[in-house]
Amino acid sequence: AVTAGVNPVALNLGIRKAARMLADEVESLATPISSIEDLRNVATIASGSVEMGRIIATAFDKVGETGSTVVEESQTLVDEVEFTEGLTIDRGFVSPYLVKDQERQIAEMSNPRVLCTDAKIDNVNELIPLLEQMVKSKEPLLIIAEDVTGEALSALVVNKMRGVLDVVAIKAPGFGDRRKEYLQDIAIATGSTMVAEEVGITLDSVTMDMLGTADRVVVAKELTTIVTDGKQEDAVAQRIAQIRRGAETAETQFDKDKADERVAALGGGIARIKVGAATETELKDKKLRYEDALNSVKSAQEMGIVPGGGACLAYLQKASEEKILAAMDSEDEKQGAMIILRSLSAPVKQIANNAGIEGAVVLAKVQNKNEFGWGWDAGKMVYGDLMKAGVIDPAKVTINALENSASVAGLVLTTECLVTEIPVVKTERMVQDDFRLKMKRRGNVM
Repeated sequence: AVTAGVNPVALNLGIRKAARMLADEVESLATPISSIEDLRNVATIASGSVEMGRIIATAFDKVGETGSTVVEESQTLVDEVEFTEGLTIDRGFVSPYLVKDQERQIAEMSNPRVLCTDAKIDNVNELIPLLEQMVKSKEPLLIIAEDVTGEALSALVVNKMRGVLDVVAIKAPGFGDRRKEYLQDIAIATGSTMVAEEVGITLDSVTMDMLGTADRVVVAKELTTIVTDGKQEDAVAQRIAQIRRGAETAETQFDKDKADERVAALGGGIARIKVGAATETELKDKKLRYEDALNSVKSAQEMGIVPGGGACLAYLQKASEEKILAAMDSEDEKQGAMIILRSLSAPVKQIANNAGIEGAVVLAKVQNKNEFGWGWDAGKMVYGDLMKAGVIDPAKVTINALENSASVAGLVLTTECLVTEIPVVKTERMVQDDFRLKMKRRGNVM
């Protein structure tokens, strides 16, 4: 078109306008995720594996929308899912003498009271009023503080070893201002009053009604898990909403990631997908497929789902053409819009060609039906309702594909050049040298 005298700037503008209008159409046609089956279908399509789809759906179903799902490598041959309930704190006990189970090095408490403070506790006199109340109540006590040292720690250890008081102390997670945020999260989740001098509450003035509660607490050497009793659900929901609002205005990706971690900890725990494989190559491949599928599921939760297999775009090619062309301000812009409209048939044709079927024939049949959601299922080699068949794509992925392709096309049009890597064609000798180097790194010198 450019060589025929069309203005490349107007052509680019037409492409971008059409892409934006199509993205809006996709968003309006998207269906919200309504069941775990929808999640499983999205994950299965994205990963290319029914088993991976099942594992991801299980993980998301367990932790819910506020939980977090991560992918980790394991040394086994099979894929597994591990769930961590409640608040997980990457801090352990301040002294091994506070642990009853010396063999396992784990302290477990049922229905403990929880003290949250940003103070560094080293003076036992500050703790005596609270400890006397705890001895009378005979309830376990979890202390979360900046640190517990000196005579205060000695007093806790002595009382623990004598059986006078069941107490465990841990350091607060995080550093600086972030530590205060984490402490406030824990205080809200357990129903504790935050003990801090800046709010006018000192340790020696703490009463029983300022302590929080939990269903169960497990403290290990480097990790603490607090399973809350569910009494603070409304307060936790408000806190999660507050954290998410803060994440939207966060300046760095690090701050956003930390906000996501806090939401996951408060909301529903963490699911860890442990990926196993027989070889390192297989392990890396499976991990990437899991991560890709996880991102697809998150996108589907965010913006909903549309029919897969290219059917959504094929439908929009005919349904939106007249509306999109009418919105263009010039003939050159219409030329740009037609470029992106013609490209919408490519996914259906390519999927069919990959399956050994004539793409143009499949496209014609899908578009002649002119029914949203109706398309060709390449897995079963049949036509039908793709939504019912579980052949679905996240709407966000489809929108991103439209916008990103339009952006790249416009860049090429207006710059007239591309910077790419020159592909390296490896000789047999180069392949052998790479293999020897890999074996040497593993310790198997050849």
